[in-house]
Amino acid sequence: MIDRLTAVIAAIVINFCLIGCSDASKNEESVAQYDIRVTLLGTGLPTPNPRQLGPSVLVEAGDTKLLFDCGRGCAHRLWNLGPNYLRGASHLFLTHMHSDHTVGIADLYMNGWTQGRAENLHVYGSAAADTFMHHLRLAFEQDVVFRADRQHQIATREALDYEWVLMENGKSVTIGDATVTSFDVDHADIKPAFGYRIDVGERSVVISGDTTYSENLVRHSIGADVIIHEVFSPAIVRIVREMFPKNVADDIVSLHTLPPDVGRVFTETQTRLGVFTHLNNDPAGIPELIEQTRTTWDGALEVGEDLMVIEIGEEIRVIKPSSD
Repeated sequence: MIDRLTAVIAAIVINFCLIGCSDASKNEESVAQYDIRVTLLGTGLPTPNPRQLGPSVLVEAGDTKLLFDCGRGCAHRLWNLGPNYLRGASHLFLTHMHSDHTVGIADLYMNGWTQGRAENLHVYGSAAADTFMHHLRLAFEQDVVFRADRQHQIATREALDYEWVLMENGKSVTIGDATVTSFDVDHADIKPAFGYRIDVGERSVVISGDTTYSENLVRHSIGADVIIHEVFSPAIVRIVREMFPKNVADDIVSLHTLPPDVGRVFTETQTRLGVFTHLNNDPAGIPELIEQTRTTWDGALEVGEDLMVIEIGEEIRVIKPSSD
């Protein structure tokens, strides 16, 4: 009876590993073949959308895992890739402090902690990011009392400490094989707002953050292999203009980049691949979005989807998410 019970338990453990870790092992094998691997964790807008979660990008270079923004569902998407992704995501770069880019931080911060995050969370961004993290830590003190002080489990108080690094225009930090450079972008009155360039050897990827057309972004993106850029699609413009008074709608549209201007960015930088994010990628609206972009850009173009993977090496490979 004991032997049979042992065999059953072993089978359950093996099946759990196959289900929970298979995607992670695929990721690790693929990372070795490419200099940079990018996973779009969330490509959506502030409005809840079950198909697209909040803005977040994972960039891998060897064993280094870097997060850029942490919108709704970021921790969930990391878990989709495998438990080690949530535990190993210890470096978070914030483009700006709008809620759709930050609302997932609490989940990342606390669940990464309880799941045994490998090191303290490092948060890179403006001074407001430090204020945000300070108050987030205070907000969860009762949870810390229960889990760390009463349960005496693996999650210690010290493990929940965070490190904050102030980012500024042109500042670079090196983590593992990756060098990350922040640069100012134009998100109207929201200042500072950053884009980021990640360089690994001869390969690079740029993440625009929220911005209108930005000459500074173009300067920092020259020669980048891939540019992941926000876009305010024609369908979203129409929705905004239907929902809000003209002055409010004009203000909202002015915060973002229209398709022909994103195309200009791709053309002026001569990127190898342009990728749209921070949009509603409803298939019905894609043809018009592409048509407007093609007025200024005739190169390789992808409309981002949650869990789309982009592998950057001598060749660039785009892996669409499974439809299962």
